[in-house]
Amino acid sequence: MKLNRGRIALILTAIIWGSALVVTKSLLQEIGPFTAAVLRFLIAWVILAPFAFRQGYRLSIAVRPTFLLFGLTGIALYIAMTNVGLVYTAASSAALVQAAIPAVTTLLSVLLLKERVSRRQLLGIGLSIAGLLLVTGINMHQTGSAPLVGNLFIFGGVLAWAVYTVQGKKLVSTFPWLVITTASISAGMLFLLPFAIGELWLQGLPHLRADGLFELLYLGAASSALGYALWNYGLRFLDASEAAPYINLIPVVGLLLSVILLHEPLSLVQVAGGALTLFGVWLSNRGQAGPHKSGRDPSLRSG
Repeated sequence: MKLNRGRIALILTAIIWGSALVVTKSLLQEIGPFTAAVLRFLIAWVILAPFAFRQGYRLSIAVRPTFLLFGLTGIALYIAMTNVGLVYTAASSAALVQAAIPAVTTLLSVLLLKERVSRRQLLGIGLSIAGLLLVTGINMHQTGSAPLVGNLFIFGGVLAWAVYTVQGKKLVSTFPWLVITTASISAGMLFLLPFAIGELWLQGLPHLRADGLFELLYLGAASSALGYALWNYGLRFLDASEAAPYINLIPVVGLLLSVILLHEPLSLVQVAGGALTLFGVWLSNRGQAGPHKSGRDPSLRSG
């Protein structure tokens, strides 16, 4: 597997998103799920918009039907369902449910994008999911207050993210990746805002501690602005089915961060699961070639 710019972008995305579930779980103790979603994407929009305007982004783009659907799936539905799900289920349970993302995305990419998926890719996806079960399954005793309800919401987010990835693969061939990222955030906020207003009406204004404010800034600047931008950039170089297995690196990164930063214990089973997940991602991308896999940004081609 050659590390071109697309794969490096997706690896960086996994590193950034590795701690997002834990940070979001902590933040939701102080603020409602819809308010948190709107605020984090507002921060992301403020960061990305000045750069996106230089590449042709305009506010009117966000209300085009294509981008309304793009923002609805990957921003509004994915984040809202994930946030609501985390209110009722544990972060480790959410990670397990999200392990279905590569399989669902691959299925949609075959049906909608007519991508060809090899047996090696399917085996790699299966191995990465099996590894993820080993990584996160150990902590499944942390079930949350209503795990079935929470996990159903998380799976709804899985479906939304798979559709978002397939849409993104189509759009990056027409618009600059920074434009589609900013436009999707703009459109997503349009859908989230009414729910956030209703949430504030019922619950009142949140009172964020310093830790909560830092968590919100992290989710806005790193997880939303940089993470979404890198993901859509990576889709310039990889098929949607190739990009999907990188999602399963996220819990592995989260585990490593918890060991390094929080000094949490690490079992041999978790180490084996992490290694199996990494091998599955490598196998699913091994030997892939295509006109967009060269690692060159199409916008940089001469002539």
